[in-house]
Amino acid sequence: MKYLFYIMIILTAAVNASECDKYQKQIDELMIEFEQTKDEMSKPGITRDEYDNLYSLYMMLWEDVVEAQRAQKECLESQTKTVRVVVEPRRVDSPLPRLLNIRWRSDRIAVREALRGRDNIKLKNADEFVLQYEGGKYRGYDVGTWQFNFIDGKLYAVQIMLNNPARANSYRLYERISSDLRKNYGDPSYQRNQFPAGYNDDAIKLRAIKNKTVTIYNRWLFRNDDSVRIGFHEDGSVLVTYIIDELFRKAR
Repeated sequence: MKYLFYIMIILTAAVNASECDKYQKQIDELMIEFEQTKDEMSKPGITRDEYDNLYSLYMMLWEDVVEAQRAQKECLESQTKTVRVVVEPRRVDSPLPRLLNIRWRSDRIAVREALRGRDNIKLKNADEFVLQYEGGKYRGYDVGTWQFNFIDGKLYAVQIMLNNPARANSYRLYERISSDLRKNYGDPSYQRNQFPAGYNDDAIKLRAIKNKTVTIYNRWLFRNDDSVRIGFHEDGSVLVTYIIDELFRKAR
């Protein structure tokens, strides 16, 4: 899954005087003759035959002006080129970090064995595609649920739903962990953290997130488009997701 965005840059080449400028000179000369002809047609005492001859010349000159203007336009447009530049988002130059020292693409048995000796993390649910655990910590913050996802028997994603600590709401927790991730990995590859004007109170921000009127997240890309994303679960809890992109595309 490639996350590329495109910037269309209009590059206008310098106009060659011997090319496009010659049409403007031609137009100017034709317009002088055109105006002179129009003046001749307006002179008193002109005969009908003289008028008809001047009118024919008048129309012919105008057609030449229009043709010269068309040629000038085509010449100028040929000097303008539209270039598509592919800009890659920022990436962290390292593999996707492990969680709980578990290798990515591990099978279900290997994951269960790795977590068996951890007293603070307990198995909650298990099936062919998902292992759910409760407890433990992520970056020093209490975890409500770990969800390990598998495709073709291989671990490709982990979703970490965090408990909201006392005296701090979910939005504050989101900002703290985002700040921690920035310290480790720099600015996110993708981010959406803007609230409408007037959304100054944290409670208002969190209510907007829960109601899905505002989407908030930060996302870091690693090698092979693997990623770490921090955002919110539908219940308003902070959710951190690690994804192996190649396997994720198969699971979608």
